[in-house]
Amino acid sequence: MAVAAASAGVLVAPGAAAASPSGPQVPAAVLAPPQVSGTSVTLTWTDQSPDEEEFWVFRRNAAGGPFSYVVSVGSTSTPGTGAAYSVVDTIPAGTRQCYAVTTYIVFGRAGEEFSNEQCTSALPRLPVPAAGPGGFHTVDVPGPPPEQNAIRGIDPSGVIGRDGLAVFASSTHGASRHLRITHCRDEACTSVSAISLDTLGETGYAPAMAIGGDGLPVVAYASFDASFGSTHTKYDLKVAKCTSVTCGSGGSRFVDRASTVRRGIALAIGPDGFPLISYLDEPSDTQPAQVKVIHCLDHSCQNKRESVVDTVGTGDRSGTAITVLPTGLALVAYTDGTPHGDLKVARCHNSDCSASTAVTVDAAGTSGRQPSITVGRDGLAIIAHERTDPDGKVVVSRCVNVLCTATTNSVLDTTGSLGATPSIAIGADGFPVVAYSHPAGPSLRVARCENVACTAATRSTVETSAGLGWLRPSVLVAPDGRPVVGYWRESEAALRVVDCGNVLCRPPFG
Repeated sequence: MAVAAASAGVLVAPGAAAASPSGPQVPAAVLAPPQVSGTSVTLTWTDQSPDEEEFWVFRRNAAGGPFSYVVSVGSTSTPGTGAAYSVVDTIPAGTRQCYAVTTYIVFGRAGEEFSNEQCTSALPRLPVPAAGPGGFHTVDVPGPPPEQNAIRGIDPSGVIGRDGLAVFASSTHGASRHLRITHCRDEACTSVSAISLDTLGETGYAPAMAIGGDGLPVVAYASFDASFGSTHTKYDLKVAKCTSVTCGSGGSRFVDRASTVRRGIALAIGPDGFPLISYLDEPSDTQPAQVKVIHCLDHSCQNKRESVVDTVGTGDRSGTAITVLPTGLALVAYTDGTPHGDLKVARCHNSDCSASTAVTVDAAGTSGRQPSITVGRDGLAIIAHERTDPDGKVVVSRCVNVLCTATTNSVLDTTGSLGATPSIAIGADGFPVVAYSHPAGPSLRVARCENVACTAATRSTVETSAGLGWLRPSVLVAPDGRPVVGYWRESEAALRVVDCGNVLCRPPFG
C-alpha cells in the first residue's frame, strides 16, 4: 500500500496536491480528543466520508514539525457514514502529540479529506521539590607537600552516579596535568574520595563524563602530550572507564590519535549503553576543523567507529555538545566558526552518525559558543550557549520538533563578555536549569526556567567572589530534585560544590 508523505505540517498523498489537516474542505471524520494512559494514546473518530476504503492516521509533535504516518485502519462501512473507529498509538514518554485522520481509496484519491486535528493534553506540571538545607563545600583541596602547589577541579563535568551521589571528572595539575575523579560520599558532598585516574603525560583536558549502560562512570578527554616506550604523541582523544561506582580504580586508552583534539569534547550514552563522543579535530585556529563523532562498540571504547559530521570554519569553534533523542539517534550541537559564527545542529541518521543532516538554528550575532545540550520531558532537545551581538549573552535554544529543523531562541542573561560556559539540565519539576558564570564579581549564577521552552526564567546569583576565577560550572539534578553545581574555585585551587537548597538555587540555604 502506498503511504502519503508528510512534510512541514502538510500531508501529501501520492499524485495529489498538498492539503492541510487543520483546514479541511470535506471532513473525513470527526476526531475526538485523545485519551492518554502513560505512553498509550487511544484515538476515536466518527466516519463522515461516504466512499472511503481505509483511514490513515497521522501525528506530529505538538511543538511543530511535519506529520508522520502512524497506521491505516480498514473501513467497515465504505458507502455509509456515522460508524465509529478507534486505534491505540504509543508515544515517547512525556511528549505531547497532535493527530489527524485522512481517507484513502485504493487506486483512487488519498489525502483529499481530513478530520479535525486533536492534540493530547498539555504536560502536567510536576511538583516542586521541597526546600532543604543546602550549602557550599570546597572539596579535594590540595594537601601538604608535595601537593601544596597543585591545582585541582579545573573544567569539571559532573553526573549523578548509580548510587545517587555526584561524581565529577576534572583536570588537575602540579608538575604535570592529570585526569582527576572526585566522588561525593553524601548527597551534600560534604566529603569526597578522589583519585588521579590517568597520569600519563599532560592529560585530562576538557573532560566530559557520563554513566554508561553498565552503571559505571566513563570519561572522554584530551591528552596534550604523552610518551610511552619509543612513542610520543600529542593532542589525542582518550577514554577512561571506571571499574566501580565510586571510581576508585579504572583504566584509560587512546581512541583517536590521528586527530588534533584540544577541546570541544562531549559525551552521551547511546541506546546500546555505549559512549557516543563528539569533538573537534582542529589542526590550528587558522585552519578549518572537523566535527567528529565516535560511537564506541563496548563500554570502555576498545572498539569504535568514527564519523565526520561537518567541517567548520576558522576562529573560535569552542565546543560541541551531544545528546540522544527519543528516536534513539544522536543530535550534535556546535558553532560553525568564521565567517558565519552560527549555532548548528547535526541530526544523526544512524547509530554511528556516518550519515547526518546539519542545519543552522541560531544565526543571530556569533552564536553557539560553548554549547550544552539536554532533552526536555517533551522529547525536544534544548541547548544553552553563548552569543555575541555585540554584547555577550547566555541563550537557550529549544528545538521546535524532534528533528530540530529550527529552534526558538531566548536570551537568558546578558553577560557583556564571553566566558559564561553554560551548563544545562532538566530539573525535577520538568523545567530546564542553567548554571553559568557572570563577569560581575565574578559570580556563579543559576537560572531556573519557568516553562519547558525557557522563554521566561528566574535568575539567582549563587556566589560572588573575586576568588572564583574561570568557573566552567557543571549542573546536575540530585535524586531529591534540587540542583547541584560543581565549579572551580581559583582562590582555593580546588573543586567547589554547591548543594542548592531550593529549585531556584537561591541562597541563603537552610
